[in-house]
Amino acid sequence: MNKKRTNRIVAIFNIISIVTFYIFAFSESYLMSSIMSGETGGKSIYNSFIIDTLLNNIQIILPLMYSGIGIINIICAIQNKKNKKICFWQLVFGIYYFWTGLGILISLTDMDEDVIEWINKIIFSIVPIILAIINLVLIKKHKPKAIQVISYIAVIMLSILSLLEIISTYWQIIAVVMQLIYIHFQDRNIEESKSRKIVNMILYYVLQLILAVVFLVMVLSSLLITKMNEIKWKNGLIELYNNVTTLKGSTDKELYIPVEKNYKYGFINENGQEKISCQYDRVTYFNEIEINNSTYYIALAKKDNKFYIISKSNNSIELNGTLEKYMQTMDNHWGDSMTSMLNEKGNYRLAYIQSFEFFLQTFTRGETNLNRQTVETNNTNSITLTEKNSKYYYSNKNYSMIIEPIYEETDYDEDENTYYLESSDTKYNVTITKSNGEKKSSIVYLPGLDEDDATLYIFTNGYIEFENEEHTRNGWYDSDGNQITIPNTYIITDIKDNKVILQFNNTEDENYNENKKYELHFLIIDMTGKTLLQTTAIDVYDNMYLVKNDNNKMVLTDKDLNVISNEYDKIITTIEVDVIANYSSYY
Repeated sequence: MNKKRTNRIVAIFNIISIVTFYIFAFSESYLMSSIMSGETGGKSIYNSFIIDTLLNNIQIILPLMYSGIGIINIICAIQNKKNKKICFWQLVFGIYYFWTGLGILISLTDMDEDVIEWINKIIFSIVPIILAIINLVLIKKHKPKAIQVISYIAVIMLSILSLLEIISTYWQIIAVVMQLIYIHFQDRNIEESKSRKIVNMILYYVLQLILAVVFLVMVLSSLLITKMNEIKWKNGLIELYNNVTTLKGSTDKELYIPVEKNYKYGFINENGQEKISCQYDRVTYFNEIEINNSTYYIALAKKDNKFYIISKSNNSIELNGTLEKYMQTMDNHWGDSMTSMLNEKGNYRLAYIQSFEFFLQTFTRGETNLNRQTVETNNTNSITLTEKNSKYYYSNKNYSMIIEPIYEETDYDEDENTYYLESSDTKYNVTITKSNGEKKSSIVYLPGLDEDDATLYIFTNGYIEFENEEHTRNGWYDSDGNQITIPNTYIITDIKDNKVILQFNNTEDENYNENKKYELHFLIIDMTGKTLLQTTAIDVYDNMYLVKNDNNKMVLTDKDLNVISNEYDKIITTIEVDVIANYSSYY
């Protein structure tokens, strides 16, 4: 049997391992705030070797530590087999830690969770009950002390509560406490052999020192390094914000739109004037930021592998020190994976502005709110209908409209004992009464009607969309309540500025090429049907249009469709345009 000092050192190392675990458990979220993850694994945003080693290898370090400490305690329990009290608690602690380490590895496999749960119940509840009962029987022969009986009864009670899932298992804490109690009363008259001393030296003094103490040092070092870098980052951010306040052009409110030409980025304004030439490798949107109760406008830019905060006059502040290290680590870790993911086909770069914007948002990490400036779209409008007796009513100065749903018995619901119709197939009997008393009724579909909210989608100029009963023509009710129709080979995307924006519905074409199903074709006509513009991409805004010209380049036009900007490979007016290259509200 081991001496008291040997068992004590085992208990001390066990305490270190428990303390380490809880320090890590409570600080993990804090540590994770300073690490980024991706396809290539984790990376400290501060390039900390210790943090990288700890968090990147935690799935290896933890099971090795737990299993190693568990095995050592089991061996120690076997050596203490003549002292049933210490043997029991070292065995419980050893089994607990060994299975915990093994459980981490098992959790990475596809083993059934119910199986793992029952193994936990057996090891952490049923086995301790059995061992406690055996020990209670054995200690009766030696006039047990009250604390012995109490401890085993406590084991049985706690195990039953754990088995019933009333409490969690805390054997690691309970076991060490009981180890210390029994070590205090341990016999002192049994000596160790020289060979056993050597074994103990290796097992307890060396292995547990490496397993527990080194891990503790790594965790504490990681926390300390993270905290120091957090302080450096915050101080650097404060200094950066102070410099922003002196940056020329940082208070300019004018909206700047990111553009791309030949894989370089710059900015234009809403009038199409180029304000910052395409010279940067990456940029973000310009963001509104509040510093010392004043509003400023900044963007993040990258050029020649250096990072800058720029203003709208293209004055810049180069990031350096901790801030540069932070940004460079993010770009190195995420940049390549984002590039390959977002440019998978190699022919059109998607979401480059948005992904770099994510860098900027992560860079400030909530210390200051950033509100990106993008072109606003107000093309989606709706009107609220009056609902009464299952009918809907709408009126303006020129006409009134009564909308009566027509439900057909197309399917039967046995549970509800009723027939029902999908809302998308609902027809409506629409009755128009003009201001001169003229009345006309027709059966149509109303794609924009939401019966749940009693609202009706309208085009920008207030016209109401409909489709005829035969699904052969689309159209709209004009400001006087007249029905205007066009062939259903076109989808009406919007009507504004006395222009109708149509999308060619080529999915019905028998020669339609499936490989080009997202290559959209648009047509703009005036109210007489005259063609004003044909394009493969369009986005409509309050005072301008974004279209693709005959050279396959993007340009801005005014409301009269006059080109007002230079040609660019991309004009990133909105997040939607950047993320999915979606031009128009239809996809």
